[in-house]
Amino acid sequence: MNIIKSDLVAMEYDIFWKDITPIVMNATPRPVLVLINESENNSQEDAQLLKMLDACKLAPEQYNIIRIRQDEQVAWHQLRDRLNPKIIFMIGILPVQLGISALFKLNQPNHFNDCVWLPTISIREQEQFPDVKKQLWLSGMKPVFVDKSFGAF
Repeated sequence: MNIIKSDLVAMEYDIFWKDITPIVMNATPRPVLVLINESENNSQEDAQLLKMLDACKLAPEQYNIIRIRQDEQVAWHQLRDRLNPKIIFMIGILPVQLGISALFKLNQPNHFNDCVWLPTISIREQEQFPDVKKQLWLSGMKPVFVDKSFGAF
């Protein structure tokens, strides 16, 4: 289906106007949005993610976890409007998957669209690179979630 009929905008961008209800399901607005690459439920990666969120002293009612396949694209503007997050923790997700043309510094807080973004590599990759995991904690997760250096949420 071609929503935008233009030589300037390719049909591949029509995906960003597709309904995201099947992805967000019944999620409600919460201050933290965790976007993670899709893994098997109850896998080691899920356990590690919960440990990470627990280390950040986040309660389940403070965050939504949205799983996105590696080949899937989800419109950031729809996520923003539906879930109203203040902090976006991207684990193994690229900005282009959200229709965002921006460069973010990995493992550090970034400001974009009135939100704080914390992008990092996938949990599986973090296990292979312990220095990256340490950098994520010291430069990203601790300042944002524990010290609240970027504001309370």
